[in-house]
Amino acid sequence: MANRITSCCNSYPAAYMTQNHMPCQEKNIQAEPASPRMCQGKNLAEYARELSKLAPSLDVRAGDSFPKSRTGKTLTIHPGLLNKMQHDPEQEKATKEMIAGAEFLTKWLDGLYKATGRTLVYRHSYIDADGKYRAISYVRNDRSIKMCKKLRTQRQQNTKKLIAKTRSKAKKTAQRTAGAKLDIRC
Repeated sequence: MANRITSCCNSYPAAYMTQNHMPCQEKNIQAEPASPRMCQGKNLAEYARELSKLAPSLDVRAGDSFPKSRTGKTLTIHPGLLNKMQHDPEQEKATKEMIAGAEFLTKWLDGLYKATGRTLVYRHSYIDADGKYRAISYVRNDRSIKMCKKLRTQRQQNTKKLIAKTRSKAKKTAQRTAGAKLDIRC
């Protein structure tokens, strides 16, 4: 059996009055049941830490949606699903397989991005309360940015060559025509 003291004082004078002139009210209550986020002696954060061992390259956390950060690789699992996993061994097995699959998929995509010359800015994965997997990622194509600079400089050089060639042709035609005066500015 536990005792809970129930009195609420919103100001200093009221607190002084209740402490000195009124006895505190005590209420006998029974021990409260475990909160929904506590089960089998583990809370959700500890359970998520255990699951993070299945995906070492991902930052595994409990939450309701994708994180707001725009960096890193994360896997967010809905707290309702974590609670379900603690009570249902079949759900736990299926979700653990999904987490291992998310780890494999992340590593595979990292290799693909590296092979194609892209850079991963962030990749966020999410498993909702129903056990459905969702992912979002932002990838930057560094090779095309470098190629664009290279192509731009080549295009500028080719344009300069073409302009020089056109001017030299215009000078030659002007010299051939004896009577005509052309104003060609170089």
